[in-house]
Amino acid sequence: MRLLRLQLLDFKSHHEVEMSLCAQVNCLLGDNGTGKTNVLDAVHYLGNAKGYFNPIDSQNIRHGQPSFMVEGTFSLDEDGATEEDKVTCAVIKGQKKVLKRNGKAYSKLADHIGRYPVVMIAPADAALLHDGSEVRRKWMDQVISQYDRPYLDRLIQYHHLVQQRNNLLRFFAENRTYDPDQLAPWDDRMVPLAEAIAQQRAVFVAEFEPEFQRIHGLLCMGKESAGLGLHSKVEAGQFAAALEGAREDDRRLRRSTVGVHKDDVDFRLGDHALKRFGSQGQQKTFLLALRLAQVEHLARRVGRRPVLLLDDIFDKIDAHRAGALMEVLGQARFGQVFISDTDKDRIPALLREAQVPFKAWWVNAKGVVSLTPEPSPAQ
Repeated sequence: MRLLRLQLLDFKSHHEVEMSLCAQVNCLLGDNGTGKTNVLDAVHYLGNAKGYFNPIDSQNIRHGQPSFMVEGTFSLDEDGATEEDKVTCAVIKGQKKVLKRNGKAYSKLADHIGRYPVVMIAPADAALLHDGSEVRRKWMDQVISQYDRPYLDRLIQYHHLVQQRNNLLRFFAENRTYDPDQLAPWDDRMVPLAEAIAQQRAVFVAEFEPEFQRIHGLLCMGKESAGLGLHSKVEAGQFAAALEGAREDDRRLRRSTVGVHKDDVDFRLGDHALKRFGSQGQQKTFLLALRLAQVEHLARRVGRRPVLLLDDIFDKIDAHRAGALMEVLGQARFGQVFISDTDKDRIPALLREAQVPFKAWWVNAKGVVSLTPEPSPAQ
């Protein structure tokens, strides 16, 4: 899959942008604050129906304007030989967001998820290491949901049931009453959903870890070992018993304290927790490998290679790892890539050395200007 053309109108800092894109690497170069990241976020909108950095659509409208529009033309083949798909996302202040594919609006935005997979790597990914389990759980769920719609449906149902169960627990506390029999219907509906979700997560981690370890080894040139694992306080097949055993804690805390909504993903460097023992460079390398493995995993599961967005990736990694990254990106298993950088020459030089085709763009207050000739069809 590749994005052939991109158009922006009053999106974030950009008034009007039109880009004809390279099939392999597109470099967005310019000073800080000129809007490079905003172009990447526009591509993220096309794939995920939302921004990566700000989930409030109206706040992504250019200042002083009533609306924004992002439009992209995709080919499901990297060579652009198949019929083109046009995706349009439009937001008008005070109105519901409209997402269209080939001129036809989606009735449910969830129907779009996974059709045009996009993966972003950005400094904000550090939250995967430093924030709570909810962030890592959300990452895992988003990856699986892009190729497994029944998983997404079960997840939505499960979280709805947890919310209703929590409402009942709060009702008990506020009215100084308690009837465990009223919890039973919610528990009975949650158990099969939780068991299925737990099983799918275990399968995902088992499949994903070898992909991740291979890429991590390439980025660190085999000098470090890393891994990840699913951490759950409830053993498989024991969810019903765990719910019943936690009822007193649930009553006291007014919320459901056990379940798959408490799972976590452990990140390891060697035999140690990455968060505690990894240097900044090692942590950045781990996150890069995690996202690149996500691209490979989705490509295998969805049947098309995602568009990869790399924002400010050179912060806190040395020149050797940067060179290794460019070589990895040049491999055939990765599809179209967008990279932003403040250095006008660094990425083009690395790509030339790795013999990777690219197109460079200079982004400033006036807009986005091509620095290289139009790519040939072979690119």
